[in-house]
Amino acid sequence: MDGVPDLTDPSRQKKRRRPALACEQCRRRKVRCDRRLPCSTCVRTNHVDCTYVPLQKVATPDRGFPKQDDPVSVSKDFGLVTLHEATSGVSELPAILTPGHSTRSDPWVNDELVPQTAGHFSIADSSPDDHSGPADFGLWQPVRPVSSLAVRGSRPKDALLDRIRQLEQQVADLKGQCKHTGGDLLEDGIAPSAGLKYSRGSVSKTRFFGQSHWMNSADMVRSMFHDSDMLYRLGNIARKLETDETSQICHDLRTCKNLGRLIKSRRTPKFNTITIGENVPTRELADTLIDCYLRTFESVHRILHIPSFKADYEQYWKSPAELPDHFLILMQLCMAIGATFYDDLFTLRTQAIHWFWEGMVWLLTPCEKSRMTIVGLQIRCLLHYVRQTANIGSDLTWIGASSLVSTAMYMGLHRDPKNLVKMTPYRAEMRRRLWVTILEICLQSSIDAGGPPSISIPDYDTEMPANIDDECLVEGTDMRNPRPKPDNAFTQMTIPLALFRTFPTRLAIAKRVNELRSDTIYEETLRQSGELRKTLQSLMKELKAHTETSPFQLRFVQLATHRLFFALHHPITPLAKSNALYSYSRMICMEIALRICQSAYLMPEKSSNAIDIPVQQSETDFRRLTVNGSGSFRSVPIQSALVIGLEIINQKEAETRNRPTMPLMIEPELHRIFESYADWSRSRIRSGETNIKGHSIGVLLQAHFDAFDSDLTEEETEKLFERSCSERVTECLGLLRELAGITVHEESFDELEFHDTDMDFDFGAGLFGAWEWDPMDGVF
Repeated sequence: MDGVPDLTDPSRQKKRRRPALACEQCRRRKVRCDRRLPCSTCVRTNHVDCTYVPLQKVATPDRGFPKQDDPVSVSKDFGLVTLHEATSGVSELPAILTPGHSTRSDPWVNDELVPQTAGHFSIADSSPDDHSGPADFGLWQPVRPVSSLAVRGSRPKDALLDRIRQLEQQVADLKGQCKHTGGDLLEDGIAPSAGLKYSRGSVSKTRFFGQSHWMNSADMVRSMFHDSDMLYRLGNIARKLETDETSQICHDLRTCKNLGRLIKSRRTPKFNTITIGENVPTRELADTLIDCYLRTFESVHRILHIPSFKADYEQYWKSPAELPDHFLILMQLCMAIGATFYDDLFTLRTQAIHWFWEGMVWLLTPCEKSRMTIVGLQIRCLLHYVRQTANIGSDLTWIGASSLVSTAMYMGLHRDPKNLVKMTPYRAEMRRRLWVTILEICLQSSIDAGGPPSISIPDYDTEMPANIDDECLVEGTDMRNPRPKPDNAFTQMTIPLALFRTFPTRLAIAKRVNELRSDTIYEETLRQSGELRKTLQSLMKELKAHTETSPFQLRFVQLATHRLFFALHHPITPLAKSNALYSYSRMICMEIALRICQSAYLMPEKSSNAIDIPVQQSETDFRRLTVNGSGSFRSVPIQSALVIGLEIINQKEAETRNRPTMPLMIEPELHRIFESYADWSRSRIRSGETNIKGHSIGVLLQAHFDAFDSDLTEEETEKLFERSCSERVTECLGLLRELAGITVHEESFDELEFHDTDMDFDFGAGLFGAWEWDPMDGVF
C-alpha cells in the first residue's frame, strides 16, 4: 500500500524485551492507558479504533515472519480487527461455522448488542429519543482486552471461527455481569438487559421531576391523548376556552390568579419586620397547639424529649425571659405544626407562616456554625415539617433535606455514640432518635422531588434507638443504659421503630427509580415490589397488633410507605394496554390508589353510598392534615385520583372496543370517589389553598365519564364540558373572594408586592394549560 511502511520487513522491526500492554493508540500518543477495550483514553478522545498487539511473544524463525497460526495485529490494513468489525458480520455466518451454538437462538446475541461505534459495546438500545446511551441503565461494563482476532495468512473460515469464539466469551461475561446486577433475569428468551422504555422523569421550566415525582402521573394523561378520541376532543375544547380572551372563563381565571397572589402576599411577612417572640399566643391556645403536635407528628417522627420539653414549657410561662431564644423558636414551630390540626379551615395559617420565618431568621443569624447543635437540628427538622403543613415552598424540601443530612453527618450523628466520646444514655438515645427522623426526612423528600436520596446504608453505623419511653431517659445523669422493652411492648418509640425497619427496602427503591444509571428491568421491578409488599404487610400487621396505635398513626404510615408502589409501577402502566405481561403494574397501581383514597376519606362505605367520615379525634387529625397540609399530604391523594380516573377511562375505552376489562370495583363507587374528591378539593380552597387547578382537575375526567355514559354527540359534549368548566371556575372565584375577605378591584392587582415560595402549585394562565407544576402543554 502506497504511503504505508512495510512493518513486516525485518530490517524495520523493533525488538522489545517486554510486551506492550497499552493499546496502540495510547502508545502512539504516549499517554497512560488503563488496558481496557476500549480504554478510557480512546473513549474520552472519541477515537474510533482501540487496538492491542498480542500479549504472547511472537516467534520469528524465518527472518522475523510469524508462524502460520500466530495472531498478529499491526494495523487495520494488515489484518487488525476491532470489536465493531468482529461483530458486524455475525448474523451473516452460516450455521456450520458455529457448531453446537446458534448465534440467532441466543437471546443475548441480537441487534441490540451490535455496537453503534467502534469500541463502544452497547448492551441496551441507545435510541436518541429515549436515552443517551447504555450508561443510562447502569449495566455497561468495559470488555476486557483481547488479542487480535485475525490471523495473517490463515483461512477465512478459521478466522471467522476465532471471531465467534471471542464474541461468545464476551457475551458470557456480560451475562454474568447482568446476573450479578439484577439477579436471575433471563426468562422466556427475553433479553432483560435492554430494560423497558418509559419516562424516567420530566422537565418543568427550571426543574427536573424524577420518576417518583407525582407529576409524572400526568404524563399518563398525555400518553392517552393519542389513544382516546374523547380526551383529545376535550383537550381541544379546554385550549379553546383558556385562550379566548373574550370569554368569561378566561377573565375569571385571570381574576382567580390575581386573588391568589393577593392572599399569598398578605401571609408572607417582610423580613425587616420579623422579631422573634412577638407573635406568641395565649397560654390556652398554646396548650392546644402543643397537644395537637405531640399527638400527631411527634408520635411518628421523634424530635423532642417530651418530659424535658414540657418542663421548659412550664418554665417559659412562669418566666419567659429566663429561657433562651432557641426554646422559643422550638415551641413556636411545634405550635405551627399543631395549627394544621386546630380546625378545619386552618385559621392560624398566617400565624404558622410567621413562626416559620422567625425560625429561619434565628437559624441564619448570627452565624450558621453556632447553630450546629442538637437543638439546631431539632429546629431544622421542625422547619421541614412546617414547610409541608403550611405550604411554604413544600416542593423545595429536598434541597433543605440534603443540607440537613450533611449537617447531621458533620456533627457525627451517622456514627453510633458508642464509637464516639463517652456520653450519657440520654444524649446517646436522642442522637439515635434524631438520626432516624433525619433519614426519614431525606427519604420522603427524595420521593417528593424525584431525586436520588443523599444517603446510603453504608454511610452510617448508628444503631436503632431503644424501645423505651421518654420517662426512662433523664438528662444530666450518668445512670446505666435503661433496659429496652420487648418488641411486643408498646412504647413511645414503637411506631418510629416499626417504620424504620422498612427503611432499607424503601431506600433501595427510591435510589433505583430516581438514580440516573439505574436499570429498568421489569423482573427487578417485580422483585422490589414483592419485597416492598412483604415488608409493608409485616409493618401493618405489627402496628395493628397494638391496640394503642391510633388511626392517625396507621393512616400516616400507610400514606408514607404505600406511595412507593406508584414510583415503581405507574410509569409501566401504559405498556399494559398493549402487553398483558405488564397488567400486574396496572392492577397494583389501582389497588394502592383505592387504599390511599380510603385513608384520605375519599372512599364510599361498602354498606351505603355515603363517604366514610372521621369519627375519632385521631381520624379527624388525619383528615385535617390532608385538607390543610401540602407536599405529599396533598399530592398523593391527587395522584391516586388520577390513577383511578385514568383506569375508568381505560375501562370505558375497552368497552367501546368490545375488549374485556379489569373487574376492579363497581363503577358507581368509583364515581363516588370523584364526587368526594371534589368536596375534598373544595375544602382545601376554603382552608387557604390558592390554587384552583387541583379543584378543576376533575372537570376533564368527569366530563369524559358523563359523555360516555350519555352517549353524547361531539357538539353536546363540547357544551357539557364548557358548562362544567364555567360552573367550576365561578365556584372557585367565589371561594377565593371569600378567602380574601374583601371586594378586590382589578386595578389594585398590579401594585401587589408578591412574595411566594410555593413553586409547585403556582398558577398558570389557564384552567388546564401552562401548569407551573406540570411539565405538559395543553390540557394538563
